[in-house]
Amino acid sequence: MMKNKVEVAANVVVILLAVVIGSIFLMDRFATPGPVPNEVKAGDQLPGLPAYNWKAHDRTLVLALRNGCHFCEDSMPFYRRLAKLEQSNQIGAHLIAVFPDDPAVVRQVVETQQLTLEGLPAFELGQVKVQATPTLMLVDERGRVSKVWVGELPAVEEAEVIAAISKPPAAESKQQSSLRAPCERSLEVRRKVRNNCHKEEVCRF
Repeated sequence: MMKNKVEVAANVVVILLAVVIGSIFLMDRFATPGPVPNEVKAGDQLPGLPAYNWKAHDRTLVLALRNGCHFCEDSMPFYRRLAKLEQSNQIGAHLIAVFPDDPAVVRQVVETQQLTLEGLPAFELGQVKVQATPTLMLVDERGRVSKVWVGELPAVEEAEVIAAISKPPAAESKQQSSLRAPCERSLEVRRKVRNNCHKEEVCRF
């Protein structure tokens, strides 16, 4: 009699575990990914930083990187290209790379990767609402974010970054200016769709 009760209890436990595991799998498989809480997005107002003054430049392209993030390492050729564009005065934005790592580690990364841009070590990424690396943010002189790119970027999004930081034409028509906002919203929608499909291309922490 006791043996039967033990067997019944064991079977119930096994069934409950199977139900819980199955539910977790289904939720992970079919749930629609939502935005990460407090993740940086276009339109956000970033606070003033002790290590960098947004007003120093009309626009700043922030590269949020981290030592050990292989998606950051894989993206280094693109970042070197951006640095060369700034050095040759071909873009209208200043580049900075922020790292949460110690100064010695950042110095080694910058030297090894031949990144000729301003680097800020020991930087708390939460200050700029970054939840994953790599993250690129285009910020104006008031600290307002106009564009965000997350993860290792395909060629088409690398081109979007370069287009976004390119110097504006000397004479831009009012029609072009009025069309800029909807275009930016469209790019933001495409970025969100890509992030939901390619979450493996970022290092979250």
